[in-house]
Amino acid sequence: MSEIIKGGSFLFEYRQPQDVFTREDISEEQQMFAGVATEFMQKEVLPRAEAIYGKDWPVTRELLLKAGELDLLRIDIPESYGGLGLDKVSSAYVGEQLAVMPSFGASLGAHTTIGTLPIVYFGTPEQRAKYLPKLATGEWIAAYCLTEPGSGSDALAAKTKATLSEDGTHYILRGQKMWITNGGFADIFIVFAKVDGDKFTAFIVEKGPGVVPGHEEKKLGLDGSSTTAVMLEDARVPVENVLGEIGKGHVVAFNILNLGRLKLGSRNVGGMKFALNNALSYANERQQFGRTIGSFGLIKRKLAEMAVRTYVGDALVWRTLGMIDRMLETVDASSPMQVLKAIEQYAVECSIIKVWTSEALAFVVDETVQVYGGYGYSKDYPAERAYRDARITRIYEGTNEINRMIIPTRLLKGAAKELLPNVEESVSDLLDRTMIEFRYEGLAFVHRVAANLKESAKLALAALHLNFGDKFSEEQEAVALAADIVCEAFAVESALLRTEKLVAAKGADAAKLAIELARIYANDAAERATSAARNLAAVLPQPQKLDWAFERLALPKMINTVAARRDIASALLESGRYLW
Repeated sequence: MSEIIKGGSFLFEYRQPQDVFTREDISEEQQMFAGVATEFMQKEVLPRAEAIYGKDWPVTRELLLKAGELDLLRIDIPESYGGLGLDKVSSAYVGEQLAVMPSFGASLGAHTTIGTLPIVYFGTPEQRAKYLPKLATGEWIAAYCLTEPGSGSDALAAKTKATLSEDGTHYILRGQKMWITNGGFADIFIVFAKVDGDKFTAFIVEKGPGVVPGHEEKKLGLDGSSTTAVMLEDARVPVENVLGEIGKGHVVAFNILNLGRLKLGSRNVGGMKFALNNALSYANERQQFGRTIGSFGLIKRKLAEMAVRTYVGDALVWRTLGMIDRMLETVDASSPMQVLKAIEQYAVECSIIKVWTSEALAFVVDETVQVYGGYGYSKDYPAERAYRDARITRIYEGTNEINRMIIPTRLLKGAAKELLPNVEESVSDLLDRTMIEFRYEGLAFVHRVAANLKESAKLALAALHLNFGDKFSEEQEAVALAADIVCEAFAVESALLRTEKLVAAKGADAAKLAIELARIYANDAAERATSAARNLAAVLPQPQKLDWAFERLALPKMINTVAARRDIASALLESGRYLW
């Protein structure tokens, strides 16, 4: 893949398989490095599970130090500050391996991403030289302190204050932060506070007097990670520890959350594979009515749909990572702001990844519990913990509701607005067509669905702008419906391109089941998008026959997904593991 693809362009441009990065493009070197993480998790972390879940933080610290010795903490840190400075694909692929224990993955991920990257991208040379080498080894562990008791999604409503000392050498921080991962044992805290009560600013705060972790939260999931409040009781922070510019803390916060969403995608997909493999193992072993439960149609349907969503999640995550890495090749890697601006272009894709993969993971772990039946409800089996651990992914790194707002907002406020169709003309054109040709064979079906979803998404965005102008964000329900259509358009096209690339590499016969995975998802995505479009048309003050236009873009009939799901499930059960 050589062409640079701009963020958000997927609605307006058509791509060829060779234009996109897929899981199959991950290099041997990247696989070997991820193999180090896999071995570390299997041989070092999982055997210490009892201590980790028992909140024995010295054990977690010890394991993070070992991770540092294996270079797993320094991937995103520049070489000049003790890191490896590797690409985002390598970083995300390592992150995927952590999904076998989300609690430890949360500890490591919070340290390497939202804890360390603010200093990587916004720190002064002196700050980077002081902190990054020790963060790279695990000698120091980082935490990110944004949320407060009264400000979650509304981060800029924070009440923590920073007041300059009389001698001008320190800021005095007073306030409370909530839900801080690694809060119980971190050495370095990225803290957001308002200078003089109004200038939202980021600080690097070292553990010490005035920095007081609260009790460990009693959580639904991720109970092997430390989550506490952090009280700032006249904590003295040197003025040289201001991170970025005074009053520009939102730039730090939102850019780092964008990176967090990107990294979360591969971990979510890893969690889906882990849960599905457990479900397959159980379905092959559990006997009912004289046969394995995997032989029953309704269990096969569950296993196949879990595989469908895992396959599509893989496609959209690695497509985005590939686009970002290609863009980063064109900027000065030694300029953090150039790197951040490059990544920020893909804010829409990062928000799609956050929403789509977290909800797909929720579906997979829920169905895993159902496959296990009563045993899925027992703490003695793996389904129960995976179910609990997955729930937070729809909340942190920006709730899915916030990210659904971001997707249309970024598209409508960016250059994409100029590319949107004229609603009246587009509707007229659709209604003038006697029919939209639908081919149902092979990937031709997925091509048509992808094209129609893109047209529906562009029409939905244009209708939002026409009806509500610059105040469209006040109509959250309508915005969310448009976001869902956009998400489905990106997911279907990503699955299509990945599958076409597989067909080109292996042939249609070898890629037969991958083709079916893409067809099943396209079929069901079309129905979900049609429902969202109908609802959107119903709430618009000036519908302009949008409902008729959306109907023209809907599927005339469904494909037979029952037989396809049976074939996919049979292949999975025979292999005993996820195949793609």
